Amino acid sequence: MAVQSLVTAFKFLTILGHWSAPARAPAGLGNAPLWFPLVGLAIGVVLAAINYLLTLHVDSEILSIVVIALLIVATGAMPLAGTKSTFDSMQWPTAAARDRDGEIFGLAAIIIVTLLKVHAVDIMDDKVTANIFLAPALARWALVVLLYGYHDRCEEAMRSIAENTKLWHLAVTTLLTLILATYLLGREALWIGLALSLLALLSRALLHRRHAILTQNNFGAVTDLGEALTLVLMAVL
Repeated sequence: MAVQSLVTAFKFLTILGHWSAPARAPAGLGNAPLWFPLVGLAIGVVLAAINYLLTLHVDSEILSIVVIALLIVATGAMPLAGTKSTFDSMQWPTAAARDRDGEIFGLAAIIIVTLLKVHAVDIMDDKVTANIFLAPALARWALVVLLYGYHDRCEEAMRSIAENTKLWHLAVTTLLTLILATYLLGREALWIGLALSLLALLSRALLHRRHAILTQNNFGAVTDLGEALTLVLMAVL
């Protein structure tokens, strides 16, 4: 059961979902939300290893682009697509208006968010490897915060996942994620955790007020924004 939940979490949050995920929520949810930060750590390990191996051979500006590009590939660009869809839907009240007037707002959002990530990685200090390792995990922990207690306000495809997000999932992921982050980053990890939790709570309230229900694209957008916020705070704190 634990293995099935872990596989489900990887399918839901990574490029693996493009190959095997159906339109509805994946089967075998179980404790999948419990593994969300671990999926982020797995992504972070790959990114941090590549950054470490290339840092002496590739210019920092180019390397930061490579790292973020690989992050996009690892997630199947689902957070990026979620950002575009979410901001487009906030710009235009109806699909007909969006089709008529274009989707500039969403495109601008993904460009800004992606550039923030690239620049944040580029200007990081000697903790860059630890930061890249932790950022995806922290952003996916924020997704657990977003999901908890909101199952009745999610679209059908997301409702089962939200229903399976229990209080103990939130408690365990919060405790373990912040302990690891604090060990590697110090007290600044607590400020990052606070900022991410506020992002998750404010985002779901705003999106619910705007659209009544939360969609999978909305969750992708919060993940994308969470990654950007985490990397920016890591760079400036």
